Formats: sequence, structure tokens, C-alpha cells
Amino acid sequence: MRRSRAAGWAAAGGLVLALGAGGCATPMSSDVPERMGRGPRAEEMFYARVYAASAREPNFDERRQHIDRMDDRVFKYLREHPEIENKIYYSEFRFWRQVAEGNTPEEVRTLIDEPLEQTIDPARMGVLAKQEWAEVQKKAKEAWVYPMGWILYFDDKGVVAMLRRPQSGFLVSE
Repeated sequence: MRRSRAAGWAAAGGLVLALGAGGCATPMSSDVPERMGRGPRAEEMFYARVYAASAREPNFDERRQHIDRMDDRVFKYLREHPEIENKIYYSEFRFWRQVAEGNTPEEVRTLIDEPLEQTIDPARMGVLAKQEWAEVQKKAKEAWVYPMGWILYFDDKGVVAMLRRPQSGFLVSE
């Protein structure tokens, strides 16, 4: 009796390990974008660009220069556009340096620089959005592609959707 119970537990344990190992061996699907509630952060884009250019993290001096540069850019923008203080995404812009729905194209450029690609072609935007296109196409008139799989969709006023393709590799921790 004991032998069969131990054999049963061993078989169940082997099955769990096999299924777990099979799941770990499955590659991450980077082809299907996910809708995101929060957009890319300035720091995340900075790290991604440095890593793409030099295959390393930025050093202390580079990070410090980036922080100083971002402080200058954000506070200059806020001085020139005091109306942003009444927007719902003000905290994300000023403190978190993160893109949010409603940000204008100028605000996005202030935070995360120029995109890798811009398009107003609905067919291209549909290819980028995949299964999310049915929902996104109702509002989107332009798409901007950024490093680390970020795709930002704009209407005439600002960001209306943020998608991200899951990517393996270099990630910035929060």
C-alpha cells in the first residue's frame, strides 16, 4: 500500500515538473501587443536607448545627466504650459515622467523623445495593433513606435491608446 501511494506521488510530481518545464520552454510571444493602462517612462526609454547603442546599462554620470536634462525639459514645458496643472495626468508627467492617455504629441516628445517610426496609414496601424485594432481604430489617427515594444496611438488631441509587445531582454525595474 505504501509503495503504490509513493509511486502515485512521484508520478504526480513528475507530471507537474514536466508541465512546468514545458511552460518555461515555451517562447514568450512578442507578436501580440497588450493594451497598457500606463505608458512608457522617460527613464525606461533612456535605458533602452543606451542599451541598444552600447549593450550596457548607463553609468552613474550618464544617469545623472539624463535626470538633469529631464528636469530641465519638463520644468521648461510646465512653465510654457501652465494649463497642464489642471489635467488628470499632471502627476504622471511631472513626477513620474510617464506617458499617459491624453498627453499631447509635444508632451510625449518632451518625455520620451522622437519615435522610431510614425505612421498615419490605417493598414500599418492595424498591423501594429493586431487584435486590438478593432477597438483602437475607432479613435486613432496616428501611431508612434518606440523601443521596447511600445506603440502609442493618437487622435487630433493626444494619446488615445498605448500598446506594448512583450519583449525578452533588457527591462528596467520600477
